[in-house]
Order: sequence, then structure tokens, then C-alpha cells
Amino acid sequence: MNWKNLFLVSTLLALIFLGSTVYLLTSPAAGVTTVTKTVTQAGGAPWPYEGKVWIPILNKYMTYEEVVAEIKKEGSITIADWTYWGLVDTYFIPSFKNYVKSKYGVDIEVKFVGTQEAKGGFMYQLYSAYQAGLPAPYDAMHIEINFFEEAKAKDVAEPFLPSPLVPNLAFVDPVFIFAPYGVQFQQHAMVTPVFNLEKTDFVKSWLDLADPRLKGKITLWSLSDNGFWAFLATVATALGYDYKNPDQMKKAIEWVAKNIHPNVLKYTSDEAEIIELSEKNVTWITAYWCCSYEMEQAAGNRWLGPKLLEPFMPNLPGVVWIPKKAQHPVLAQIYVDWLLSKEFQFPDINAPGFKELNPTEAKKLWAGMIEGPLGPYYEQFIPDWWGGKEGFYKVFPTLDEYKAKIYPSIKVLDWEYINSHAEEWVLYYQKLIGG
Repeated sequence: MNWKNLFLVSTLLALIFLGSTVYLLTSPAAGVTTVTKTVTQAGGAPWPYEGKVWIPILNKYMTYEEVVAEIKKEGSITIADWTYWGLVDTYFIPSFKNYVKSKYGVDIEVKFVGTQEAKGGFMYQLYSAYQAGLPAPYDAMHIEINFFEEAKAKDVAEPFLPSPLVPNLAFVDPVFIFAPYGVQFQQHAMVTPVFNLEKTDFVKSWLDLADPRLKGKITLWSLSDNGFWAFLATVATALGYDYKNPDQMKKAIEWVAKNIHPNVLKYTSDEAEIIELSEKNVTWITAYWCCSYEMEQAAGNRWLGPKLLEPFMPNLPGVVWIPKKAQHPVLAQIYVDWLLSKEFQFPDINAPGFKELNPTEAKKLWAGMIEGPLGPYYEQFIPDWWGGKEGFYKVFPTLDEYKAKIYPSIKVLDWEYINSHAEEWVLYYQKLIGG
């Protein structure tokens, strides 16, 4: 059975487990026999399959007991990740350990190698290991989509979806799924400024950043940040230029240097500085990532918020994938399942890791890690304390908004190309601005 057909069958037979009963989410295809018998896991949750099932990467059929034995054999997992303001240690690791324990009855060790840098050396370390004939240093790659595209292009991503170890994939809208290699675990991670909503009503397009009323009121990303690279490609598109055409891209960069640079107070990706400049209204448009305005809203700073600009919002969402020669492939697949679970997508604000914080700080960190629902299924977990769906969607994009204003950037922005040309773009821009 090929991957496309396997994915179709997997989705068709997607299961939701309540107590010890299995319910079908959709009707099976004609001629398909459904099985509702379950096997009780060590943690008490039902194993949704009868007999042996195909486990990707290991390339063999396995029973529940064999999967448990393999988890015990692997024993640990190493993940390339971001830092998430300390939540990795206080929430992520305990939550994932509990997830594995509850489903498979096994205690494991979890190591996150976190960085806030765009690339963080993860890809370099991966390539270095392969060149030395070593296994991958990471079991799961929890990083931006541009590096996922690079991994596919260089054939270092392992196909593994769909997988019986990732049943939560059934709840994810197809627009976020890149089977067989990976899946978004964020609806969005937009390259987007924090806006002073009271001062910037005239800003509708990325080209409006050239408005003279904004002189000294803008920060842009540091030039080494992939947010800045996406910004240049997006402005080029807004101007009607093809950023893959060197002559046209030069014209776009010249336009930014001439028209937007004079309005820029500074170029920075220092999060603390960005927050200070925004909250003190020194800048009205402070470029960073969407998590910044989401955290400001959660803290009650409601004059600071988002705008969805024309022609689209550059999107660099996280995509989780498994590198070839991963040392712990079963736990890597279960980790992907955890990322798509309620426990990661919409954690309980009263859970350990959040409840120890003061309420405002807890809400800020919660908002910073939440990036909108991956499908209608997840909407039921939007918390009342945020104001339910009505309050939530004042800050986070709806699925329809995502598809209209954010998803197009996935199709337009070729990150393999951008990654390989960013240095020459930045050097030309620095020459133009004298920096």
C-alpha cells in the first residue's frame, strides 16, 4: 500500500477513545471491517488496535507488548527544540513523560536541546554526524518549516506518517500535514510586528511601513534573523517583483532601503528590548514574532496587538520531523503524537509548570506557546479564562483567516531558495544603508 492510500485509510479509520470504548469518527470505506475490541495498556488507556500494526521507520508489524518492549529498550529521547521561556523544564518534560507513562506504562528520560536562534546549529550538527558515519544526534526536530524544507531537499528526513503511534494526526486539518515526512505543531508562527493598535490604523499593507508618519517608530528584525529574510521576500512580492529574479530582488531591497529604512529606529531581535519599546510606546511597529503580541494581550496590554497585512503574513511555523538514523524512532513518533495532543496544544493553566507562576505570568507563557487550533477539533479546548472563542479569535487567527492570509506564504516563500540567498540580500542591504 502506498503512502497516499495508507494515509487515506488511516484518516478514514481515525479513532477517538473514551473510557474503554472506541468510536469511529467517520464511516469506514466500503468493504472495510472495523474492529472495536481494545487491549488495555499498562497505564489504563485503551490500545486502539488488535494484533500487530505496521510501525514506520522500524519497518515491521508489532503488537502493543512489542512496542512497550521497544520503548523500554530505547529508554530516552533527545529533541532539538526552542526554549519556550523555561516551560521546557517545568511543563514539557514532565507532561511528555506522563504521556508516555499513561499510554505505555514506561518511565523514560527526556532531553531537550533548546535554543532561540533561528538555526541553532541543529542542522549543522545533523550533517556533521552523517558525514562522520554517526547516527543522528537528535530523535525529533522541533524547528521552523524552512529547515524542514531543507531536510526534505537534502533527503535527511525520515518518512513516518501516517503512523499508528501518532493517532492524533487524525484531528489535524490536512493543510498542516506534510505526509509522509512531518506535520505542523503550530497553526502559525508569523513573522509579524507588535502593533500599537491606537496609532497604526492606517497600516494595511507591508508597503505602508514606508509612511512618513512612522519615522523612528519601527523596529525591524536583526539582519541575521530569518524573519528579516522573509520580510524582504514579502515586500518584494507586495511590490509585484519576483524575489527569485536577482535584478527584481535588487530593486525590492533598494525600495526597502530608501523607503522603510528611514523609519526604522533600530534592528533587533532582543525580546526584552522589543517588549520595552512596545510597552513604553517608543515604537508603534515592533517587528518580532506573533508570540510577542499574544503575550502582551494576555498580560492585559490590549493596545498592543496583531494585524494581518497584505499581501500575506510570512509564516515560519514549527514542523516536527524525524531525521534519518534517529536512535530512538519509536519515542520520536510518540513525541509527535504528544505535540498534536491537547496536552501540548491547549495545556491546563492550572497544571504543574503554570500553576506555580503568578496568574499574569502564567497567562503570558501560555499565550506564547499557543499558536491557534490545528483544526476544528481543538476549538473545544479554548479556555473560558481567555474569553472563550470570541476573545481567543480577537488575537489568534481563525482557521479561515489562516488559509486566507497566512497559508499563502507557505506556497509563495521558497525557503530553500531564501536560505541560500539571504546572505547576498543582507550584504546588499547593508551596503545601501551604510551599516
